[in-house]
Amino acid sequence: MANRYYGVNMGGGMPTEVAEAGASTSKHVELVVNLSASGADRVQVLKALEAISNYITADTWPPA
Repeated sequence: MANRYYGVNMGGGMPTEVAEAGASTSKHVELVVNLSASGADRVQVLKALEAISNYITADTWPPA
């Protein structure tokens, strides 16, 4: 299984603030993408990120 980790600290909004690695980035917010998953292409990852964003937007904060 090939995983790619993307991390950014809280409040980061610029691409230059994102860390990309083959293991945990130790940032406040981290995303792990399984590159071996069926259909794991850029478009599908972006669709998944949009779904997560929409979920966080609609959910109560902080999560219970």
